[in-house]
Amino acid sequence: MPFIPLLFVLASITLFFSRRRYKAIESAEPPVVVKGHTYSDSVDETELQPLESKKVEHVRSACIIGAGHVGALTAVVLASQNPHIQFSVVDNDAGLINAWNSDRPPVFEPGLEEMLFEEISSLNLDATAIPDQSIASDCSQPRKRKLTNLTFSTNVHAGVAAADLIFLCSEISSTITIDEKERLDLSQLESAIRAIAQVSTGHKIIVQKSTAPCGVVQRMKKILRKTASPSASFDVLSNPDFLVPGTALHDLLYPPRIIIGHIFSEDMSPGALSALKKLYIPWVSEERIITMDAWSSELGKIAANAFLAQQISSLHSLSAIFGFGFGSSHLQTEVLCLVYLARELGLQQVAEYWRAVLRMNDSHNRRISQRVLSQLSGDLTEQKIAVLGFTPKENNNQYSVALGLVRDLSKNGVKVGIYDPFIPADQLENTLRASNASLDTVTVADSVETACAGCSAVILHTDWETFGHEKVRWQGIAGQMQSPKVFLDPYGVFDQFKMQQWGFKMLQVGVRQIEAK
Repeated sequence: MPFIPLLFVLASITLFFSRRRYKAIESAEPPVVVKGHTYSDSVDETELQPLESKKVEHVRSACIIGAGHVGALTAVVLASQNPHIQFSVVDNDAGLINAWNSDRPPVFEPGLEEMLFEEISSLNLDATAIPDQSIASDCSQPRKRKLTNLTFSTNVHAGVAAADLIFLCSEISSTITIDEKERLDLSQLESAIRAIAQVSTGHKIIVQKSTAPCGVVQRMKKILRKTASPSASFDVLSNPDFLVPGTALHDLLYPPRIIIGHIFSEDMSPGALSALKKLYIPWVSEERIITMDAWSSELGKIAANAFLAQQISSLHSLSAIFGFGFGSSHLQTEVLCLVYLARELGLQQVAEYWRAVLRMNDSHNRRISQRVLSQLSGDLTEQKIAVLGFTPKENNNQYSVALGLVRDLSKNGVKVGIYDPFIPADQLENTLRASNASLDTVTVADSVETACAGCSAVILHTDWETFGHEKVRWQGIAGQMQSPKVFLDPYGVFDQFKMQQWGFKMLQVGVRQIEAK
């Protein structure tokens, strides 16, 4: 009976491979095929063997994951300064990618359109027929792009697979909060890391630019080592941005410093630092490119924005005489990162201090909305308030003070009309929908006149020149409004006497309203 043990061995082998196949089929992640290799299982860390991969010394192709403010603008500047390198911006948001591929970018930054598109005169169009760029953008002929080495796509896997260097610029959710266990929601960032692990082969440089707590670079390296194919290897760097929306292009073109953080380890490649530096060398002097450990670079970005938020809230705590609080998504998120870090280090009092910074900002903004509501009489559900300007920085509407303002007004039953000259109506509606604001009481208008028609109060949220006396017939708008015609001007930019003559009841932040007896 010599063949019986042989049958037993064959049956065992068959069962072994059947189980592996079943495991692959049941995997939560779909199989990914790259260069003839299929990856469907995670690789156990204990099974990994050291792999001698060819290190990246010269970047030929770079991928930017995240088509938001930071990712897209970083790609535009890098592509303009490195014409020999192909840059691909990838994002799962098809609407955002379509907007970047259109003739009207979804972000308004001074100088952005000049960097993306050719001048009107070079399009062989009749200058007398098209007197300004706004008309040119509406013509049927697509605008010619300058940066032929820059593309925008929803194919994340293809962009990652082709890249030597990958920037992680995933936007952290503006509704990010700390739960009972003091953990931050980094699901978008982790999703991007998994996408990199799925399709990577050979050696890649990963550059973390997203807002995240300290230690995320080390965590990323561990995840990649555990889940990526054995044929892949990575150098993970930190390269934080210090951008201010509205001046982001200027900040990128004239940076006071470039920070590059790295992990000190035996397998760290000096070539990775050199490769990233070479992307900035064309327009940034080498002495302004500073290298340090990853932890210090991460903490530096968080601290810089946390101190800015703290300064604003400290002013609010001294006196409620200033305008709207900070509304940047980066400020809010990075203060939360600092709270998270303090909790992890057991510094409860420090964590509570930075929590108070956020609470002070929120309470100040609520106080402004309540001041306007207190001027209205009768049933609030019959009242309408116009909010002019949605964000203090053009098109950076992922997090805005106006969101909290709209929510607070809606909770009191007031109808709200919003108008912003720099944000398309559909984009505003998507932002409101994503923020869970009640769309039943909120409408997005296409002009100042439409937003203010029939309303009892106007809140000037952003002091755009578009809303000034020279651009808008406020006397005519006053005739279309309902009493008491409250106008909140927190910036003091309107002629108070003239507006009162037209029938407005003017309110200013920091100026006490004294009623006549």
